Amino acid sequence: MPATRSALSYDVFTAPEKPFRAPPSKVGDPPAWDPTTSTLIFGDRDAVLVDPLMTVAEATALAQWVALHDRNLTTIYITHGHGDHYLGLPVVLERFPDAQVAAAPGTVQHMQQQDNFPPENSIRALFLDQVAGDVPLPEPLESREIPLEGSVIRVIETGHTDTVDTTSLHAPDLGLIVSGDVAYNHCHMYVGDTTADGRAEWIAALDQLAALNPDSVVCGHKDPTQGNPPSVLAESRGYLEYYGQLREAALSDEELFDALVDRYPDWVSRQQFLILGVG
Repeated sequence: MPATRSALSYDVFTAPEKPFRAPPSKVGDPPAWDPTTSTLIFGDRDAVLVDPLMTVAEATALAQWVALHDRNLTTIYITHGHGDHYLGLPVVLERFPDAQVAAAPGTVQHMQQQDNFPPENSIRALFLDQVAGDVPLPEPLESREIPLEGSVIRVIETGHTDTVDTTSLHAPDLGLIVSGDVAYNHCHMYVGDTTADGRAEWIAALDQLAALNPDSVVCGHKDPTQGNPPSVLAESRGYLEYYGQLREAALSDEELFDALVDRYPDWVSRQQFLILGVG
């Protein structure tokens, strides 16, 4: 159900976990991508969509869902340069060709870098023909603001979190943060390729969002059965801190994985690539 506090409302579409091509995991669940969200912020007439997802199937379902809201889609915003949050863009644009595509300059640069990866080393290799072709680059959003029916949605630059140059959106009139991948909601976090310094930056980004005192936080990855409470910021912070403690204990990969899953038994996506990395 759409949530509202002011003249604006928001609604969340969650694409379910989906298997991908990979050797069997040594630990955890069979290889599958974690549930991923897209958020629609809307007023009486217009709407802004955050992160157009990845596969053709889920982007098609997303576009149909957006159409059901019967709003003029003015903007599609991309929070960061991970393909699972933007490779569905061509499919959504086919349905909404007049929407402006926007991202922070650092995100645009990261997307360009992703496009230059060898195909066999990119996320496309995991999903093959499930992903659309060329993705247009967004316009760099220099103003750091997206207008929506007299309100302003602010871009919060959060730096290095689960990747470089990440951002979140803050809709003050709605008490809403759309965190991108800065926070996760009862879903194991992509920590396997982090460093101690990187996790410290990530924690600082979570504190930056918490200081805004939101009423709701929509995470880029979440357990679909969960709501969107602000407590996910503290929970994500605690997860990063505990993971750091496990790393300092010099555990084996299997011991670290088991310890983290034991600490968070109800969190979805017990994935080797998230917890132990893709290297």
